[in-house]
Amino acid sequence: MQALIETKTDGSVAMRLDVEAARAMLASVVFASRFHVGIAPLARIAEEGLRVQNGKARSSDLCL
Repeated sequence: MQALIETKTDGSVAMRLDVEAARAMLASVVFASRFHVGIAPLARIAEEGLRVQNGKARSSDLCL
């Protein structure tokens, strides 16, 4: 599992995740969304961005 998380001076965060790290993060967001309605939209975005296409995750879908 590999993840590179970079914070920017403007307060934003850039993440580069391999497939395993992206799936783990997605699972965490989906789990957390069950307990906090404010996270639910993020869970939907993450799920849509990580959909598997033709049996493989596209590399462009692995970064949020």
